[in-house]
Amino acid sequence: MRGAILGAFAAMVAFAYPAFVRADEPVPDVTAKWVGKSYTIIAGSGGHWPTSVGTFDKPGLYQKDLTFEITHQVDRRFWGVTTLSGNGEKTQEPFIGELTGKGHHFAVFVDTDGYFSGQIEGGMLSFCYTQAGAVHNGAMSSVISCTEVRHQH
Repeated sequence: MRGAILGAFAAMVAFAYPAFVRADEPVPDVTAKWVGKSYTIIAGSGGHWPTSVGTFDKPGLYQKDLTFEITHQVDRRFWGVTTLSGNGEKTQEPFIGELTGKGHHFAVFVDTDGYFSGQIEGGMLSFCYTQAGAVHNGAMSSVISCTEVRHQH
């Protein structure tokens, strides 16, 4: 019985150890402007792409200037506004997110209709954004955009 109890305790410690180690690692400060270009493929229109005529048979391929402004951060959690501009259009959308993983260098965040996931390394955030079947003003759109943005000082 004593061996089973010690074995169960050892298993619990082994399972919980990564969480304790992660909790002790410093959380990077990500509040700032992060700037780059979007590289987007879209079927449909709406949201940041109101003039898109892309379809699944012939998707739209677009680029716009992209800024993430992370305005607040508490521990691993952060929030702010995304701005996309180009082709005579400018749109903004709020987002919320959290840092996770070893060294808190993996970022997962959401806006009002899609999902971001990426890695922060040396002042650069490499990420992909996905959105499937979101409806904007009666039009449906599916979007993928993978790119890198740089931390602005």
